[in-house]
Amino acid sequence: MKKHWSKIALVLGPMIMIASVAWEYARLKPDYNFLIEPWSLRGYDTRQGWAIVAMGVLLVIGGLLTSWEGSIKPAVSAGVTMYLVAAATGVTAYFTIGTERAVTDITLQTVSGLMIAALLAASVSLSLRSMLRDKSVIFKRAMPLFIGLFVVFAVVASTVTGTQLSIQTWALVLIVFLVLAGLSISIRPIDVAANRMMIFTTVAAWGVIILSAGAIRQSLVSAQTAFVQSNGVTGISAQYKDIQTAGGWWLAGLGITVAWVGAIGLWAKRRDIVAARARARKQREAADESAQEIQDAYDEYQKEQAAAQG
Repeated sequence: MKKHWSKIALVLGPMIMIASVAWEYARLKPDYNFLIEPWSLRGYDTRQGWAIVAMGVLLVIGGLLTSWEGSIKPAVSAGVTMYLVAAATGVTAYFTIGTERAVTDITLQTVSGLMIAALLAASVSLSLRSMLRDKSVIFKRAMPLFIGLFVVFAVVASTVTGTQLSIQTWALVLIVFLVLAGLSISIRPIDVAANRMMIFTTVAAWGVIILSAGAIRQSLVSAQTAFVQSNGVTGISAQYKDIQTAGGWWLAGLGITVAWVGAIGLWAKRRDIVAARARARKQREAADESAQEIQDAYDEYQKEQAAAQG
C-alpha cells in the first residue's frame, strides 16, 4: 500500500468529495435556537453540492486514467489531458447554462492583461518548440518565441483594457483549460503531461470549492425565505452573517486536498521513472555505439592481418 499511496490518494480524494454530499454544507449559528427553518442544508439540497459530486466522479475517472501505467505513453498522456479539458468544460456548461452564472463579465486591467498575455505566450511558445524544434531552427528555443508572442498578446490586450467583456462561462473555462493543457503537453517530457494536467485540475477544483462557500450560505438564506415556518409565516430568514459553512463543505475541501497531494506524488514518481528510462536509453545507445566501434576496429584489424599474410 505504501508503494501506491499516491494512486490511492488520487482516487480516494474525489470519493471523499462525493461522500461529502450527505453531510451538512451550511447551517445556522446556534444563537438562533433553531427558530427559523430550515436550520441547515445538506449537500444534496444544494446545486453546489451536486456540482461537487460531478467533479468528484470525473476526477475519480481522471485519477484512474492517470494512475494507469499506460498513461505514461505520450499519446495516451495527451489523451488523458484532453479528457480533463472536456470534463471541466462539460461540468461548467451543465451547471451554468440557463442560470445567472451562464455569462461571465471580465474587465481587463493593465496588470491582469499582461499576466494573461504572458500565460498565453508561454503556452504557445512552449507548444511550438515541442512540436517543431526538430523541423526548424526558429523553434529551437522558446524564449525568443515567448518574447515575440508576449508583445503581440500584450498589444492585443491593451486594446480592450478597461472594457467589460462578456463571455459564456463554459467557453472561458474551455479557453483556460486549453492553455493549461498546452503547457502540460509542451513541457518535456510529454510522458507526464497527464500528471501535470491532473495537478492543474485539482487546484482548479479546490478553487471552485473555496469560492462556492458564499453561494452555499446564500442557498440556505433563500431556502429559509421560501419556507413556511411553523407559525405559518413566510419570507423571513436569518442574516447572511449568521450562516456558516458546515462539515460537508470542509470534507469536500479535504477530499480535493487529498487528491492534489496524490497528484503531486504520482507526478514526482512518474517524472523520476521517465528520467531513469531516459538515462538507461542513453547508456544503451552509448554502449551500442561503443560496441559498434570495437567491431569496426576488429574488422579493420582482420583486414590488415589478411593483407599482410597475403
